[in-house]
Amino acid sequence: MSGPTSYLFVPGHRPDLIAKSRRSGAGAVVIDLEDAVAPADRPAARRAVRAALTAEPVPGQQLWVRINAPGSADAEADLAAIGDLLTHARVPKVDDPGQLDWVAARASRLTATLPAIESATGLLAAPAVAAHPLVVRLGLGGVDLANDLGCDGSAAALAYPRSVLVVASRAAGLPGPVNSVFAQLDDPDGLLTHARAARAIGFGAQSALTPRQLPAIHQVFGLAADRLIWAREVLGAFEAAGGAACRTPSGEFVDLPIAQEAQRILAAV
Repeated sequence: MSGPTSYLFVPGHRPDLIAKSRRSGAGAVVIDLEDAVAPADRPAARRAVRAALTAEPVPGQQLWVRINAPGSADAEADLAAIGDLLTHARVPKVDDPGQLDWVAARASRLTATLPAIESATGLLAAPAVAAHPLVVRLGLGGVDLANDLGCDGSAAALAYPRSVLVVASRAAGLPGPVNSVFAQLDDPDGLLTHARAARAIGFGAQSALTPRQLPAIHQVFGLAADRLIWAREVLGAFEAAGGAACRTPSGEFVDLPIAQEAQRILAAV
């Protein structure tokens, strides 16, 4: 199972940026009603989100809405405004699968949720959250999680939390989790380092704050040409050997687990 490799966030009160994001080439667009929108702007943002949800879909691109925290007055208002149209909900600050039931009870067409794990309590609940039938992927809320843990948010500090989400996702049969945003908009090298640290642990996608970040994200989380060549060579040798352990023409040993990894890579193309 796979999914988009990039999730581009866009403020819900900016219809111009919503339209631009749909042309960005992002695998998924996340219209934000939470952190990127001031409370005074949220009524207008809900109207703009409603218009976006009724617009012509972009082929091959998922459209998500990040609502406010389940149980809050703002989330109630979000779902009162768009609950009859919402199919894909990015849900913040999830630390209990019951919060997803709360959202589903107010969104009659909901088919997919992407819960963000943003606290120590959420980390401990990650396996139960991942197993919820409406969850299609987990996300890491890295800034809020670092604040909750009192850590510096570095790759080393987040290695364990990221690994928890990878293991919970795998156990639930979900794609690799979605990495948190990288807030330094003019630091492409820093973005690459941030994304590669998550990819090395098993994350499968990255959130973005601007279309300028998408090329680096796709570079890290996309399937590199050399990786595809490797997978095809492995499967060719394995199939030629009738499923027995063998060597590729370039001299690599291949057995069933290695062949399965090659199959996984090619299945994601």
